[in-house]
Amino acid sequence: MAIQNDEECQNLIEKLDKGLPPQMIDEIISYLEKTKNAEFTITLVKYLNNQNIQARHSLWALGNQIAMIGEDVGKIKQHLGIE
Repeated sequence: MAIQNDEECQNLIEKLDKGLPPQMIDEIISYLEKTKNAEFTITLVKYLNNQNIQARHSLWALGNQIAMIGEDVGKIKQHLGIE
């Protein structure tokens, strides 16, 4: 489904925070490439930047959880006398 006008594009951009499939984001990008709409482009860039930051924080938190599990396993092994 190709975006036909600014109104359709704006409706999709307003739904970004609720989550859109990658295909729809690609449609928005294609439309913005054609129309050069700076306002919508800036909104999309801000959204994608926030998604990137959230992904990095999620990876950092996951890394911390894995490290804590490793410490717990080490303590359990030590308590059981396993090396």
